[in-house]
Parts: sequence; structure tokens; C-alpha cells
Amino acid sequence: MANSQGKAYVFGSPADITLYPSTSTTVSIFTGIISSTANDGFDISHECDTEEVKNTNGEVVGSIVSNNRLSLTVNCIPSGSTAANALLTAFLADGNGTATIGGAKTITCGGIDDAVNTSTSGRWIYTGGGSVKFTNSGKAMVTLPLKKYPTATLMPGVSIVL
Repeated sequence: MANSQGKAYVFGSPADITLYPSTSTTVSIFTGIISSTANDGFDISHECDTEEVKNTNGEVVGSIVSNNRLSLTVNCIPSGSTAANALLTAFLADGNGTATIGGAKTITCGGIDDAVNTSTSGRWIYTGGGSVKFTNSGKAMVTLPLKKYPTATLMPGVSIVL
């Protein structure tokens, strides 16, 4: 395990992930591991649409912000009780599936406390664009782009646990 002198640093965030299609909240199509020894982790970002308001001289005098959202890209290893079962989980959901995440480190993003874990901040939506990477020299890796709209009401669908 890594250690440091002087300041303390944050390393990765272990979690488990389960993905469900848009048609089910109980039958999973993907399980994976995000751990300190078996992942590339995840990236979270805050996004919003911004429109500048200009006066008659063309100078910006205001800003309008809408569509607050969080984006999360999860990189994880498909897992199962056997290698064959793990291969079955290297599967991507249809668009608009939802996800629940639990066990990740608690962070605040875009003004949302505990933004990654869904028990306190709501479900994630799988928006398509995921990928599965196979190599001859290492583990398979699944990349899942997810979005969360903090002002939207809870949507039905898929579950991811990180």
C-alpha cells in the first residue's frame, strides 16, 4: 500500500456496481468490482447549461444557469462466481436504464452531499455510450457513463452498487 510524508492524500474509492436495464429494477445485467486492487476508479463532474446575458454594448451583465447535472464515468472489472459468469456480466444496458450506487467514498459535487451514493442523492441514469474492453494481456474493463439530475424526481429502472 502506498504511503506519504507530510500531507495525507485520497486514493481510489472501492465499491460494488450492479446495472439493470430500463425494463427492470430487479433483474441485473451487470455486476462489477471497483476496489483499490482491481479498478481504474471513477470520475465525477458537475455540469450545467449557461447562457450569458449581454447589454446593448455587447457586455455580459448576467448569467442564466439551467439543467444542473452530475456526470459519473465508472471503470470497473466484470465479476461473477466463475469466469463464465463474469463474462456474462460484461454487458451494457439499453439507454435510460437506471443505477444505484453504494459503498463509495462520500464526496460533495455540484452542491449535492454524498453525490455518488444513491441512498442519499437519488438514482443514476445510464445514458448509453458504454464500452467493454478485452485484451490478451489483462483483465476486461467495462466503462459506464452515468448522469444524475438532482432536481428530477426518482426514476424507475436499473441499479448500480459501487
